[in-house]
Amino acid sequence: MTAPTLVFLHGRGQEFKKPEQLLRKWLAALNAGLTAAGADPLPADRVVLPFYGNVLYQVTAASAGKALRLESTRSTDEPGPFSPATPPETGALERELLLDMARAAGMAVPDPDEPPPPVERTGGGGRLREEGLRDRILSWGPARELLVSLAKRSRVDQLVITAQLRDVALYLSDGRDEVLEVVREALPAEGPLVLVSHSLGTVVARDLLHDDDVRERTALWVTAGSPLGLEAVQKNLLDPGSKHPGVEWLTAYDVNDVVALGHPLVQSWGAPLADLEVENDTDPHSISRYLAQARVAGPIGIAATRPS
Repeated sequence: MTAPTLVFLHGRGQEFKKPEQLLRKWLAALNAGLTAAGADPLPADRVVLPFYGNVLYQVTAASAGKALRLESTRSTDEPGPFSPATPPETGALERELLLDMARAAGMAVPDPDEPPPPVERTGGGGRLREEGLRDRILSWGPARELLVSLAKRSRVDQLVITAQLRDVALYLSDGRDEVLEVVREALPAEGPLVLVSHSLGTVVARDLLHDDDVRERTALWVTAGSPLGLEAVQKNLLDPGSKHPGVEWLTAYDVNDVVALGHPLVQSWGAPLADLEVENDTDPHSISRYLAQARVAGPIGIAATRPS
């Protein structure tokens, strides 16, 4: 009889942090939630946190370097990318994600008005899929206006929104293989797993569940503050579309979490899936706030202590 290993899959913006400190932060929040739920805390020796923050940062830097030459072809008066060094295919996906976020927020959105850029295809799984971009996309001018409106409506800074868009788009277009390699190497070779994922980490987790071995060993998958409700994310997963991985799945969201605007997820992903709306107060996207919720921590604690 083996108790599951708890696997924490972090989100973006973790570069240069110490993995052991990040793990302690997550575990402290989870144990606070377990205490609130009347359950025993979990020990650190039952937990792993695959750290890919530096890998994602390197992918970002490499992509920026590749794209610098492309900016010289743009008129100085023409609205440009959210980030000056965004590769064309990544920028197109950013705009798709933004459009999906605005629709999920109930906003009126403009019609896409320009063709997507040509995308160089490679043999690996890291590039955008041929069907990953719509026939037409939103040009940068209307996209910037939509970004301003979304930031005002959600009361989230534009820079925060664009950073989230950029890193999800970069993972899906360029960083997937390298990130998944880091994650797979950190997993135990055998035994049951409980996957607890946040933000971009939920997209990584869904791709990880493409593996038969990982999927069969997963006793529970928890997503918090997830962008998996966005069509542009779904179309570029290893299993394209909203294809349920067939594991027990709990997804937590705060209605003020701009990354989680596609919730509830059950309407697109189907069952078995439990959508859990929580209130994270002044920091709606915080993983610590999510894990400290008794209704989120409780099921994790049950799954993590259930022998298999």
